[in-house]
Amino acid sequence: MYLLGLAQRSLRFAKHQTHDFKLMLGRRTLHGLATGLTTQYRSLYTTLLGANAVQLGSLQAVGNAVGALASLPAGWFIDYYSLKSVFLVGGAMLVASSLLYFAAPSWTWLYAAIILFYLGMRLTCTACTVTCAAELPNEERATGRGLCRTLASPVALVTPLLAAWLISRFGGISVEGIRPLFAIQAVIFLAIFLLLLTQLSGARSHGRPSERRRILSGFAQVFRQGPDVVRLLLVMGLMELPWTIAQPFMPVYAHDFKGADEFVLGGIAMTSMLVPMLFSIPLGRLADRHGRKKLLFAIAPLTYAGKLLLVYAPVSGMGASLCLLLYGVLFGFNSIGMALASSMAAEIMPQEQMGRWIGVVGLFRGLLSIPAPMMGGLIWEHIGPRYVFLVAIAIDACLRLPLLASTQETLHLSME
Repeated sequence: MYLLGLAQRSLRFAKHQTHDFKLMLGRRTLHGLATGLTTQYRSLYTTLLGANAVQLGSLQAVGNAVGALASLPAGWFIDYYSLKSVFLVGGAMLVASSLLYFAAPSWTWLYAAIILFYLGMRLTCTACTVTCAAELPNEERATGRGLCRTLASPVALVTPLLAAWLISRFGGISVEGIRPLFAIQAVIFLAIFLLLLTQLSGARSHGRPSERRRILSGFAQVFRQGPDVVRLLLVMGLMELPWTIAQPFMPVYAHDFKGADEFVLGGIAMTSMLVPMLFSIPLGRLADRHGRKKLLFAIAPLTYAGKLLLVYAPVSGMGASLCLLLYGVLFGFNSIGMALASSMAAEIMPQEQMGRWIGVVGLFRGLLSIPAPMMGGLIWEHIGPRYVFLVAIAIDACLRLPLLASTQETLHLSME
């Protein structure tokens, strides 16, 4: 009954939304299918091609750096030119990245692939965030983002197990077993590209030709909205930092130290989708009624508990598998937390400056994420693998949460 009622409420909510928002719902579902095929296996694939922990961290850092540098140009381009153009350029890069991953004979080839991947992800995610911010009013924004995640979740839920089955058919956790996933991913990214090419409206521009030279002054305007702009910018960046320190190493840690095979790794990804699928809309409604900050504080301890389960799980056997799957469930709350924080970011800035603001946020988050994987690799090599995850908890609890406490609630702000 709960799922039936949830489906009916979701359908009613979606029916009165715009064409472009509905298109974003479909795009996100296909995007989740494509990325879900390889998310749990990308790091393992890199190590199987010969990379150690520090090299894995350096590879991730390079991708993060390029993605960060793309944030400001993407935001400015959206404000002054076309959302559709940004979507298409980013989509083409994602297709090319998947093909490079598929063809790579050694891990060093993955530098080009990961640069294209993170550049494409930054462009398309910035464009998607701006689209949703423009198409939804404040009082429906968290619910809309929750709906987006909920509709994508059923596909994302089965994708990791599909990937695990494909890997087992192609030979298990090995280069030969994982490589074909990237070819399938390329086909799906190509389908998204064609969908946006033919269906997305020619997005309007807020800028006038005489203003297009004033790029730096335009970005400076976003910081004139009050002191909470800087606080929220720091909160968004620090929300990204622990994830980028720990997440590239999670599949390697689970496989090498907890005995996880391809099906357990797929199960972790699958269970991480359960919480967004079941609770994104209800928690989004709570956030739309009572504010975002309360929910963000409530979610944080759950994500910490998940990392502790990963660290202290038994080294093998059924107990290890159960702990790893429960880690996946609790990690799912991180997705909801990111959506709530994105809602706060959208509500603190006028619509005509939204692209630049999202670009500034993306740049700052990206800059923080550049050293993070290298930090994780150095911790792994010189202190111990488990401390990668413990340090991530400490950073979030000691830095992000105090800053969040000092930031005002954004639910009822008016920035028209």
